[in-house]
Amino acid sequence: MKKTILISLIIINFIQNIFAQNDSTGFLDKLFTPSETFNKQRFYSVLGTEAVLYSSATVLLYQYWYKDYPSTKFHFFNDNGEWMQYDKLGHVYTTYFETNITTGFYKWAGVKDENAYWAGAVTGSILQLTIEVFDGFSEKWGFSPGDFAANTLGAGLSVGQNYLWDEQRIRIKFSSHFTDYSQYDTTVQNRAANLFGTSGPEKVLKDYNGQTTWLSVNPSMFMKEDTKFPKWLMISGGYSVEGLLGGYENKWCPDPNMKPEDCPPELLIDYSNIERYRQFYLSVDVDFSQIKTNSEFLNAIFGVINIVKIPAPALEFNGNGEVKFKPLYF
Repeated sequence: MKKTILISLIIINFIQNIFAQNDSTGFLDKLFTPSETFNKQRFYSVLGTEAVLYSSATVLLYQYWYKDYPSTKFHFFNDNGEWMQYDKLGHVYTTYFETNITTGFYKWAGVKDENAYWAGAVTGSILQLTIEVFDGFSEKWGFSPGDFAANTLGAGLSVGQNYLWDEQRIRIKFSSHFTDYSQYDTTVQNRAANLFGTSGPEKVLKDYNGQTTWLSVNPSMFMKEDTKFPKWLMISGGYSVEGLLGGYENKWCPDPNMKPEDCPPELLIDYSNIERYRQFYLSVDVDFSQIKTNSEFLNAIFGVINIVKIPAPALEFNGNGEVKFKPLYF
């Protein structure tokens, strides 16, 4: 998931590049207003900025993630059992977000709706396919059909809703909190630091134990126009994991390049006593797209904020058979 989020951060930066001028609120509102007809200048600026950002992101991804690992012939890799499948939700979320935001860029340029939907889906899919291809040539990983399927699901969820309703009634969102590893000994703390980083941003992006992916549904969009149900209120179901210190099990080798099954028994570090389990959440959320303003600039900001689940009370149902109430969960 951390590789996909790196690409997403580049895409978020797209907004700052394509909408670089900010003389005044009035100017920004005019700039952010989608063109009613096809606008060549806007369209080519979108393509040009995408090309530059895609190239930059690809170079950064290679330098940041793949450069220090040996390459090999293109091959496949089945990682569907890793991380209790939470990493697959990261692929769904990222491709869904990238498809939504690039679809918005094409509509801003005046591209016809149906064409914009497909262009957004193709753009989001290509961004993620780049990661899978890099993995396919990496000796450490491999092209993951599971990741590819998750990417396709994310793009499909966006374009499918656009075709059905011309809006997103069901959204994939993300939240993250810091996991406290101080309850464990220094071996576990060092393992967590090596896997998930030590800085705040690293932990938010890398630590699956602190992340939750949400499916937020807006019930009012399935009701009559004159419904009294709050149009901004969403019902959310979340999925998270706890106790994960490795892809398949809480065992690892002091040599980070050696898999647990290849590690000499006398060197293997075994923390199987730390239970690994799934968590499911029920909560409420806010659909910022339904908070209408007279400012196209604010509407665009709300569109970006809408990828994050707001902190709210939540019920947790976990793999230990427990039900917990969280007064405020993020």
